[in-house]
Amino acid sequence: MNYDMTRLIDLQTQVGFIWAYRFDAEGNAHLLPREQMPVIELPENEFLWLHLDLIDNRAKQWISDCAVLPAEAQAVFLSHDDHQRLHHSTDFAWGVTFDQVREIDSRADEIGMLHWIIGENLLLTGRRQALQAARLTHDALAGGFKATSPVVLFERLIEYVIEDVAADVMQLTEDTDRVEDHILDDRMGDEARRLGLIRRRTVKLHRQLNGLHLLFRRFSETSSARTAPETVKSAAGRLLHQVDTMLTDVQIVQQRARLLQDEIAAKLTTQTNNHLYVLSILTATLMPATLITGLFGVNTKGLPFNDNDWGFDYVIILSILAGLAIYWLLRRKRMIH
Repeated sequence: MNYDMTRLIDLQTQVGFIWAYRFDAEGNAHLLPREQMPVIELPENEFLWLHLDLIDNRAKQWISDCAVLPAEAQAVFLSHDDHQRLHHSTDFAWGVTFDQVREIDSRADEIGMLHWIIGENLLLTGRRQALQAARLTHDALAGGFKATSPVVLFERLIEYVIEDVAADVMQLTEDTDRVEDHILDDRMGDEARRLGLIRRRTVKLHRQLNGLHLLFRRFSETSSARTAPETVKSAAGRLLHQVDTMLTDVQIVQQRARLLQDEIAAKLTTQTNNHLYVLSILTATLMPATLITGLFGVNTKGLPFNDNDWGFDYVIILSILAGLAIYWLLRRKRMIH
């Protein structure tokens, strides 16, 4: 039996490709077989999406050898930059954006960086960790999602990033609601710790979204953006609106968590003051008795009741009466209720 041995060679893995898609003029995605290498020169209205593993040195070499890519784009794509960036030339746009790291069957709390380059007929993405939005886009294409251009596909990918943030914000809102209910019902346990976790998470989300906001806003407002591809400018404007909406939602959760922390602090301060108030009343009430017993404990001659069989009882009665007198005086002065 004869086999075509070329079909057993995974050429894409040898170059560091995670997957390679070819899109036809109607926007239908075709996953290229692993033994087939993508060809960047495509007919009009067709484009490629190549997703690379940036840990693989072979992928780095392929990018370096790709002469159609600007040198600045290659440098950013292969960098270890952990800050979000966006740059462009007349024909390309490139940058780095955040995405949530993907576990085997769920999202992780860790954030990874997605490197990307957009051209007229090419979308290059790369990562050093498995990312959520890239996988969701891959699954959407398998489910029939159509993309008529690299910009449309990139926009869908960033929308998945924003949707992940939206899911986090919804969960944080529900957690904040539960904490608020406990505070209003005076059923406080570890609410302060839970609010601390909520605020820490919202701060992280706010920084990430604010980074995207600054990227897209600066891209839309700077004069240099006039030379950028028109489709990229339009997508940046749409994504900026979505990012701003999510940024507002995160800020609302942040503000609520901050106000609830202030309310917990106020309640704890009130409880402490109440405890100090009770302690002060007890101290003031027992002070005369303490003074009397202290005086009668002095080992000197001439102490009253020293030779009286009822002396101890008299001292006890005198201490009680002194305490009651102080209590009555505090009530009269309206210092206690």
